[in-house]
Amino acid sequence: MSSAPVTPKGAATRAFLLQVAAEVFAERGYAATTMAELIARSGLTKGAFYFHFSSKEQLALAVIEEKQRQWVDSVQAAISAERQAIDQLRIVALELVRVHRDDPSAFSVSRLTRDLSRIPHVTDLVRDHTRAWVGLLAALIAQAQADEDLPATIDANDLAALLVAATDGLKDLGTLIDAPTRARRAFARRMDALIALVDALRVRPADSGSAGA
Repeated sequence: MSSAPVTPKGAATRAFLLQVAAEVFAERGYAATTMAELIARSGLTKGAFYFHFSSKEQLALAVIEEKQRQWVDSVQAAISAERQAIDQLRIVALELVRVHRDDPSAFSVSRLTRDLSRIPHVTDLVRDHTRAWVGLLAALIAQAQADEDLPATIDANDLAALLVAATDGLKDLGTLIDAPTRARRAFARRMDALIALVDALRVRPADSGSAGA
């Protein structure tokens, strides 16, 4: 017999649980979070909670997938207003800052991907999510190179990996050196510095008037 179809109420409950779990994982990380804490934070009974998610691992993977879907949707909407890949690349970084400012639970993704990547039977799945991030940026970088807005001497995949690593690293760094009340503002400020570094790579028409006479 096939499983019962998902009802609107069931879908809403699942979305609620994913958001609650994302908030807890963002605060505590995967290892320090317990199912008992997640259930308590949700306000649901144990049976109702386990109806939707049977394990912490299953829930964490679902959080990564859902937060990534939200992020990709918001990025695609934001960059659609720009025609040039180089400008779209900049918008990606700005949108990332906006998402983390408006929804601090988005920080759960970097923490979960780092922690779950150490679990052998889910490593490949987590890597696929990370590779999707890198691939999105690499495609924009490659197009910006084709448009002659970025130097062709830089490998697009390497630069994309560097940007993803820098962004995730900034999230982790903030938990170590910033007070919780300042973490989001500091993240936004450092992302501005990262954007400035990418802007510095941008190829601009030579200013013949400024070259040496």
